[in-house]
Amino acid sequence: MSNKKKNSLRTPQVEAEAAVLFGKHVSAEKRRLLLWVTLIASALPMLLGVRLWDQIPAMVPSGLIGSSGTDDSLPRAVVAFGMPGLMCLMDLIAHFMLQFNQRRMTVPPAASRLVGRWGFPIISVLFCSGMTLQAAGGDLTLPFVTPCILGMALVLLGAHMWDCPRDAKIALRFAAAVSNEDVWKATHRFAGWVWMLVGLTVIAGAMLTSTSNWATAVLIAAALIAPAGYARARSRG
Repeated sequence: MSNKKKNSLRTPQVEAEAAVLFGKHVSAEKRRLLLWVTLIASALPMLLGVRLWDQIPAMVPSGLIGSSGTDDSLPRAVVAFGMPGLMCLMDLIAHFMLQFNQRRMTVPPAASRLVGRWGFPIISVLFCSGMTLQAAGGDLTLPFVTPCILGMALVLLGAHMWDCPRDAKIALRFAAAVSNEDVWKATHRFAGWVWMLVGLTVIAGAMLTSTSNWATAVLIAAALIAPAGYARARSRG
């Protein structure tokens, strides 16, 4: 059977049911949550811009040569705030496009959904902060990059856990949660909130200090352990 004939058999109702079945649809509540979380993550490099404002020259060389043959320098405000702001705008557009496609039952592939929701926050946290650091005479260092990556990983995991289904490949399969549907949902939603908040906090800490310390490791470890205690307490209650 040709691809054209196969596609003709896929009615809108079948596509809609398949989208729901395979978890491609995102609830309105989660869409709003993901939008706010990704916008906050995209805007966090502005904290770095505020902290290093006095160290950034008024005009920052971009490395791009304009039509006049001179370097197209960028104003300090563009580097510190404009680039993260642009990532926020692009993130907003990407989320609305995904929502529009979902309403039309034309859900993009998983890779496109992943990049659309998380690509711009990741670019902002790593690329925009790197521009600001270099403009201030510094560079991306391991003590700075590590908490940024770990923070984004926590945010991504938290977003997944927030409404994690039982058949998910990555889930919190504590005995207390597996045996009770209500405990399962409550534990995963708790983990989602905690991990997203801690992830954003860790990234913000990197922007404010340009490094990481023992407190960062303790905070991440506590966040990872907390759902197990919550599940046990919830099952007893």
